[in-house]
Amino acid sequence: MTFTSAFISVKQTQRLFACYDQWLTDYQDYWQFSPFAHHTFPWPKPSLKHRLEQLSLEQLTQFEQQPTLARSYFAEYFPELTQNQESWPLTVPQTRSLISPFWLSNGIKGRKLEQIAAFCQQLHGETRPVLEWCAGKGHLGRFISYHHQLPVTSLEWQAPLCEEGQQLAQKLNLSQHFEHCDVLAEPPQATLNKQQHVVALHACGELHLQLLRLASQQRPQRLSLCPCCYHLISTPYYQPLSEQAQQSSLQLSKADLRLAVAQSVTSGQRVQNLRQTEIHWRLSYQCLREQVTGQSDYQALPSVAKHWFAQGSSFADFAQWASQQHQLALPESIDWADYLNLGRERHLQVRKSELIQQLFRPILERWLILDRCLFLQKHGYQLKLVELFPFQTSPRNVLIQAELP
Repeated sequence: MTFTSAFISVKQTQRLFACYDQWLTDYQDYWQFSPFAHHTFPWPKPSLKHRLEQLSLEQLTQFEQQPTLARSYFAEYFPELTQNQESWPLTVPQTRSLISPFWLSNGIKGRKLEQIAAFCQQLHGETRPVLEWCAGKGHLGRFISYHHQLPVTSLEWQAPLCEEGQQLAQKLNLSQHFEHCDVLAEPPQATLNKQQHVVALHACGELHLQLLRLASQQRPQRLSLCPCCYHLISTPYYQPLSEQAQQSSLQLSKADLRLAVAQSVTSGQRVQNLRQTEIHWRLSYQCLREQVTGQSDYQALPSVAKHWFAQGSSFADFAQWASQQHQLALPESIDWADYLNLGRERHLQVRKSELIQQLFRPILERWLILDRCLFLQKHGYQLKLVELFPFQTSPRNVLIQAELP
C-alpha cells in the first residue's frame, strides 16, 4: 500500500500553520473569551456590535446551522476567514463500495458505521499488520481484519470491552487479538514496531497525543489518525508538539481547545432542545445569583443529568439545586418567570457572542491538526490530509495519513 495523491511538503505545512497562527493571534479577542462571563459584547467595534444586535432570531439560527453563511455575513470584519480557504490541503478520496455482511456491523449505529466503513476503505491494498489504538470493542479492527484479511492487534484499557471484542472476533473467526492496556499509564512500546500500520479513529486528546509521541520513538511504517476531543488533555494548558507551535504566542486552555470541537451534527433534536433549555436555566440562575449576592462574576455549576431539563421539570427546582452548590440562601419569595425572562435575554446575548467565536473554530482546529503534522514531518514522516467522510457524518472528519519513506 502506498498513499495516493501528493504528500504535503514541510514548507507548505509551515506556511499554512504560520498563516493560521497569525489570524488567531490578530483576532484573539474575538474567540478566546467566555461568552457566559460577559453581559455585553466584549469587542471594541461598535458597528459589529450593532450588526449583532440587529440579528433576528431566525437569522441567528440560520447562521448557527450554516457557518459558511455566517462567515460571508461578517466578512468585512474578518476578511481572512473567507479568503484562501482553498489552500487547506484536504484530499477528498474516491469512494468505493464496501459491502459488509450484516453480522459484521451488528450493534454499530448508523453514523459510526459510516465512519468505520470510510476509514476501512483507506487501507485498501495494505499488507502490513495493523495496530488499533484505543479500540473499544474493536469495531474498526474487526472491519479491517475482515475486508483486508490482515492480522489486527487491538489495544483497549477497559477489560470488559477487550473480553467482548475478543469473543466476537473468535466467533467470526477473524485474526484480531485484544490486549488490555492503559496506554497512558503503561505506554506499550513493545507493542509498536516498524512493520505496522497504526490506526486510530476518533482517539481523544491525550490518547492520540500519546500515540504520536510513541510513534516518533518506535517509528511504525504507517499511521492513520483521525483526532478528536482536543480538550481532553492531562495538563491545564495545551503543550504543543511541534517546534513552530511551541514558538507561538498563543496559550490554549482546555476551554479554548473545547472551541475546536464545539460544533456537532450528530445529536438529535431532542438532545439539542434539552441543551438549549439547560443553557437558558443556567443563565437564568446566574441572573438570580447576581441579584442576591450583588456579584456579577460568572460562577460555573457542575454537570447535571439532562432529565433536569425535560418536560415536567421546573426552573425553580433547578435553581434551588444550583444555590446549594454555591452554598447560597435564596429569598423565600422569587418571581421565577421574571428571572427566566432575564435568562432568555442573556441566552440570546451568549448565542450571538458564540456566533463570532464559531467563525474561528475551523481555524483553531486546523492549527491543532497542523501542529500534529509538523511534529510527524519533523520525525521523518511524509503525510497527507484526507476528508474521511462528509461533515454531516461527523465534524471530526480529517484523517492524518503518515508514512515513512
